[in-house]
Amino acid sequence: MPSMLNTTVSRLRCPRRKKPQSLCGGMLKLSTKETGSAPLEIRSGRLVCEKCNAEFPILAGVAVLVHDVRNYLISHVKGVMQAVPEAELPRDHLRDLLTARSELQVEHIEEDLESARVTALYLMNHYLRVEKTETTSGSSSFERWWSPRTGEGSPLIDSLVREHWDRGPFAQIKTWVREIAGRTGSRQSVVELGCGVGGLYGELKTELSSYLGVDSSFASIALGRHLALGVPYSGKILIPEDLLQGPVTRELTGLAATSLDGTADFVVGDLEAPPVEAGQSDLVLALNAIDMLEDPSVLPQIQNLLLRKGGTAIQSCPYIWHEAVASQLRKILPREIRDSAAAAEWLSEKAGLKVMKRVNHLPWLFFKHVRQLEIYSVHLFAATKT
Repeated sequence: MPSMLNTTVSRLRCPRRKKPQSLCGGMLKLSTKETGSAPLEIRSGRLVCEKCNAEFPILAGVAVLVHDVRNYLISHVKGVMQAVPEAELPRDHLRDLLTARSELQVEHIEEDLESARVTALYLMNHYLRVEKTETTSGSSSFERWWSPRTGEGSPLIDSLVREHWDRGPFAQIKTWVREIAGRTGSRQSVVELGCGVGGLYGELKTELSSYLGVDSSFASIALGRHLALGVPYSGKILIPEDLLQGPVTRELTGLAATSLDGTADFVVGDLEAPPVEAGQSDLVLALNAIDMLEDPSVLPQIQNLLLRKGGTAIQSCPYIWHEAVASQLRKILPREIRDSAAAAEWLSEKAGLKVMKRVNHLPWLFFKHVRQLEIYSVHLFAATKT
């Protein structure tokens, strides 16, 4: 049966762990009652491993491809229950999910990756641009989204957003990917690890033959599939404004894609055990993720595993290390490596990736609300699988 998800399935592999460092890797088969012409959005069904018979649900169009499905659904219940109607939840996990939902605390500002506010912060970072407001007519569906609807705006925040918002990692990666596509004469097959709400796909899609985004946040994947692919989404698109009115209160419209062609998809998966076929990707992207891992060396190893020979790994990060992780990292680094950027590049070289390009300080801004803007300085580099 042709479907959009079937075009994705050929790139997926079973993420069930046989041993701590060994995945099943079996091919997956789509099981669903839905029919129609391609590309078709599969809203519910399951993926079954042809090797170990493990089953992975498809909920509200999102394939959940993790080792322990039950534990994942319970620990991510906030995002799952926001996007999936109760009638469509897996019956064998329903009681546990309802219990977990009843124990959720009222969200203050930023609790976890499934919170509405965290999703909104990444949505702005991925999809809102400044130049779209600078039209000759002076109008836009989200004109000056960083300014308050009532009261006086901040001249400092206005200046910083205008100067730096559109000049971060997305802009530089777009330039690099265009150069790669021009040099190779072909569009690129891409896997993005930690894709969030999927905005980078929209920046790169004219240069890509295929794209697969993987992220651990159910809320982000559900929203990303809506914004990037145009598939149904039950919630409103909200961002922060004045927190007196609540964590996310300004509604945006007109952001979602209006068509899908079956060349791109987004799935839930573990960044350290991505459910992706090895050795088949031209590009493996990982933005601002390495400092979230207990063992940072895993990320470049996975990028190397997923790439075909001559492929490119692109990585960026502001390096907000947890001290326990930094302490372990310092134990393995050569004495001459004294900063985070050099450490990340050394880990990539050690994993078999040759660093070819770098930009050491790129602005990465998070708009928290009309009186708060966070600014990070990001290190970005591209490395080739030798």
